[in-house]
Amino acid sequence: MLVNNCIKEFGNLLKDRIDPELIDYALDYINHSENVLAFETLCDHIADFDVKISEDEYNKVLHIVDLLGLDLDNRFLYINPNK
Repeated sequence: MLVNNCIKEFGNLLKDRIDPELIDYALDYINHSENVLAFETLCDHIADFDVKISEDEYNKVLHIVDLLGLDLDNRFLYINPNK
């Protein structure tokens, strides 16, 4: 599924800034049909560890939010690099 690949790609971009084991653990939710939980967990890790993401990476977040049909709430707005 396209959205799962987008989430995996996004997660793999973070492995140089967040413990790769945490990323892999979050991405494993996809294997249990929990792609929303996987994505939200990645975004929570970004916020929890105060990871700076690029504008391009944030655009990927917005794209995944759209693909999943999620509301653009504080979880996603908080990690905006232009805030």
